[in-house]
Amino acid sequence: MLNEAGLIGLIALRRRTPSMATISYILREDSWGHGYATHAAGQVAHLAFTTAGLHRLEAMHHPDNPASGRVLVKAGFTHVGTSDRHSDDGAAIPYELYAMEHDST
Repeated sequence: MLNEAGLIGLIALRRRTPSMATISYILREDSWGHGYATHAAGQVAHLAFTTAGLHRLEAMHHPDNPASGRVLVKAGFTHVGTSDRHSDDGAAIPYELYAMEHDST
């Protein structure tokens, strides 16, 4: 992601199966709150469904980062539950899980 100040973040689309991928992003803190992540997530989702032929996207965020969940909802994702991720010390952390299905109609 670029703006007039240069590189402000990264977004990734990782194919997990032939029809499903995960999306992840990171944004420079001084760029938060301007809609950049929401816009980028929406554009990548569009590309995933129209060009990459995917049918489902998933994303998750750390429970201490609810703003990332708001980004996903604004980009069209739906909260579908939690998924435990293990920290370096082995503790289970319930990450919030979101999904978006391709509307083939």
